[in-house]
Amino acid sequence: MRLVCYNTPSSRGFADLNVTVWTYERDQKRDERSIGKSLKERVRESRATIFLVSPSTLKAGAAQWMELAYADAFNLPTFVILHRLTFDELRNRRRGVPPLLLDGQCNPSAEWRSVVRALRSRIAADDGAKA
Repeated sequence: MRLVCYNTPSSRGFADLNVTVWTYERDQKRDERSIGKSLKERVRESRATIFLVSPSTLKAGAAQWMELAYADAFNLPTFVILHRLTFDELRNRRRGVPPLLLDGQCNPSAEWRSVVRALRSRIAADDGAKA
C-alpha cells in the first residue's frame, strides 16, 4: 500500500502496515520535471493521504495544497494533522486556506495516535471488503 505523507517527517506508527511513505523532499525523482506531476501520480497510487499543516505550510502558498486537491479528485481519505496551529487559527485566516481543509476533520498534532488508529481502521475495512 502506498500512503502519501506531505510535509511529514517520518512514517512512525505505520511500519507494520506495509506502507510506503512518500515525501517530496526525499523521494522526488531527480529526472522528474514537475513536483506537481510526481505528487499527482503518488496520490493516484495511494489509498490514503496524511497532510501536516503548520504555520510554515500556510506561509508557503498555494503549491502546498496540491495534495489535498488530488486526494479529493481521486476520492481518497485524507487525514489532516495541525502542528503548532489550532483549527480556530486556521479558520480565522480567511485567505489562503482551501475550503477542503476547512470542511474536513483536522486533528491536533498531540492526537497523532488517533490518526494512526483511524487509518488502521480504514485499511482493515478496505482489506475486509476486498476479501
